[in-house]
Amino acid sequence: MLDNGYVYLVDSRLSAYGDNTRWVLLIEVVGYNYRAGGHNGIENCLYFFGNCLPFEPGVQNFNFLFATDNSEDGETFGPEYRSKYLNPAIKSMLLNGEKIPVSHDPDFYTSRGIELKEAPSIHIWEFVRAINTDYRDSFLALEEEIRVRIPKDLPLILRLDEWFHNDLAAGEKPSVVETFQMIAKVLEKGDKTLYQPTEAPNNHWKNWPEGGRL
Repeated sequence: MLDNGYVYLVDSRLSAYGDNTRWVLLIEVVGYNYRAGGHNGIENCLYFFGNCLPFEPGVQNFNFLFATDNSEDGETFGPEYRSKYLNPAIKSMLLNGEKIPVSHDPDFYTSRGIELKEAPSIHIWEFVRAINTDYRDSFLALEEEIRVRIPKDLPLILRLDEWFHNDLAAGEKPSVVETFQMIAKVLEKGDKTLYQPTEAPNNHWKNWPEGGRL
């Protein structure tokens, strides 16, 4: 569900693994969960589905990845607990343990397609969307992080950065859209060339404005 009412969508990725008898579908949803707040709200939620998982399919508490933290500069998102704004005094933060710069320049956000809704204040999700442009791989799961959750010998067949996703909130099931119909054929035959979509991708965060609005 790319428009989770509690999560401002930032990015997503789909991966399909399979062999003759087993299959796994992974959808990563990077976003900002305002209920958790601060760095705890910046998450990559790993949604696993398949017939060879060591846990129940769907969302599990141990399948969340967190990549950010404060640097020695101080609180990235303001002194208040669960502040929803970037701290204007902060110049850096940690991303997977590496110190990266924090920009407050409006042009930085404009150049990355981000419209600041309450400028000069910068919402946390606006900030994460902006830096994801430069550090996308740092928010997505490493292959070894995926492999500790699925069979290590299961081949990766298909990986998509863009696809047409069903609108689950509107009652549209995955089975009625060509994306997942084609992925089912890919998994059945083990042939990624069977994925030949005709619908334009819609998984970009701009297409899911209701995310985080509850």
